[in-house]
Amino acid sequence: MSQQQIDQIRDAVRELTDFFQSHGIQNFSDTSKTAFANFLDQAADRVAELRSQLPPTIPQIPNGAEMLWQIAGAQPDAFVNYLRTVPDPALNALITRPDQLNSIIDHLSRVSPPGIPITQDGIQSSDLESSNIWGYKYNPRNRRLLVRFNSGSIYGYDNVPQGIFDIFKQGAVPAKTNGQNQFGKWWQGKQPSLGAAFYQMVRMGGYPYQRLS
Repeated sequence: MSQQQIDQIRDAVRELTDFFQSHGIQNFSDTSKTAFANFLDQAADRVAELRSQLPPTIPQIPNGAEMLWQIAGAQPDAFVNYLRTVPDPALNALITRPDQLNSIIDHLSRVSPPGIPITQDGIQSSDLESSNIWGYKYNPRNRRLLVRFNSGSIYGYDNVPQGIFDIFKQGAVPAKTNGQNQFGKWWQGKQPSLGAAFYQMVRMGGYPYQRLS
């Protein structure tokens, strides 16, 4: 099953079509016309079948796109948001090229799908990668939020409203600075940003907290 076979079918269709056109299709019998129509249908079906069996083409992926995909936790919406804000013109330009962007997302979704969440100390890892936060757990009944940082320390925050938690878990606050550490990279305007959302919505919210480990 190859592109060569597809090209051979196309050539056969072209030759037969040229033959009918050069001799005037109206001069052929109804049986010949029906046979020609059936041949075109079968050729189209065969081309579609062969195309489905071809290995997917690998799009040209700009430097840094795979890193953004990992930071986004293999989430297309977060990946697109990062493309809008990352200080890299080549990556920003993908937003204006939807065909290339969709091809890259499709490729990255196949080769690097979302990972399976890990649970440590009863806390599940976050989908989004963060240079500061490893994961979190929220109990809506008592409004208690547990946050596990990349350092391994765990803090509990009391009386955190559901709405505040929702903003935090979505990382719906843009980063205000640029930087990088051993756990990740951030830039001004980066959104979603778990670290920025945590600092603005939880830490600066003044909720009572305790270090648990």
